[in-house]
Amino acid sequence: MKLKNLFFSLILILIILTSGCKKEEFIWGQKVGDITYSGNVVFLGPVELASLKEVTSDRLVFSKETGVLSDITEMSILVAGVSEKTPYGFLRAVNTIQAVEGGIIISTSDATLPEAIKEGTIKFSGRLLEKDFYLQSKLDGVLIKGPGKSFDGLAVTLDNLEIMKDGTKLARFNGAIGISPEIDITIIIKFNQVTRVTISATLNKIEEVSIISNSSFNGTRELTAAEFTHTPVVIDSVVFVPVVSVKTGYNGSISSSLSTGVRQDRTITSEIRFEGLEWIDSPLDQTVNYDFISPVLTDNSDLEIFSEPEIRIMLFGMPLQTITARGYYSIKAQKNASPFWRLSIGNDGHNSINSDILGLTEDFASSLEIQSSEIGNSNSR
Repeated sequence: MKLKNLFFSLILILIILTSGCKKEEFIWGQKVGDITYSGNVVFLGPVELASLKEVTSDRLVFSKETGVLSDITEMSILVAGVSEKTPYGFLRAVNTIQAVEGGIIISTSDATLPEAIKEGTIKFSGRLLEKDFYLQSKLDGVLIKGPGKSFDGLAVTLDNLEIMKDGTKLARFNGAIGISPEIDITIIIKFNQVTRVTISATLNKIEEVSIISNSSFNGTRELTAAEFTHTPVVIDSVVFVPVVSVKTGYNGSISSSLSTGVRQDRTITSEIRFEGLEWIDSPLDQTVNYDFISPVLTDNSDLEIFSEPEIRIMLFGMPLQTITARGYYSIKAQKNASPFWRLSIGNDGHNSINSDILGLTEDFASSLEIQSSEIGNSNSR
């Protein structure tokens, strides 16, 4: 009798253990380069993307079930490469799957890196060069830098760019705006959690903007002179796409005609780190060289001229890092003051992190403000 009870006890234990193993099945994951993806990740390659006929922020429509599409479940995380319909790739969590005549519809939501990646190091590093960008748009009066020039970053030429027109009143910008960014991003993930992030940027900027106005004017105006998109950078199936906008404009007032110009060659280095469950920024490092054309004006002025390259590093189409570096010069003049006019330069902006795709709760921004400093003054009118 005791042997019989012992036999049944062993059978019962075996059933429990077997059932437990099925519930807690261990998934090793999928190794791609230096990254181990979670076992529920499904990679969509050329075969699957060829049948993708519609992409929205929360839906994917495939014309037919092909390749690995049959492996997708409501527990899947989708990692897509670059295609005509997915220029940034994508990282999506599957919500529902619906079979329809001639294909399938998958409702999705944005996923985070830790949901897709079990462990590994993601490193995106390099200098962003003009040859790797393509033009998205530009204004009349803006020329794109041609070959054979020494500056190999992105640069635009302002060629009588109309910044203000009111009847016969007219103001134009001339000069050049250039940005050569060096970006270094390292993301370390362990046990499906981001444990360390280091993001640094060195911006080599050339900002040479002159203004000619035939009359007084006031107000604020900002123009996006040109926009560029970098070719995708794919690292172990992770897709980075840098995007750059070049902006310029004015803020303030001038009570007479005006001509002046300033050139600033400025290098700024900013670094942000996530470690010990908090964001930390390093002290800003910068150097500047400048030159200017003495202002010609006859009346009061409190006018600021600015140029602002904006760099966004997109990760699977979601913003990870945004850098704005707004260089400016100001011309202040007062009739009865001595000196009559003063010319100053400075910089503001930020190096900011959007933490959503990292699966972290807090964003962070480090200031790129450099205090205004006077570079010239005179009593001449």
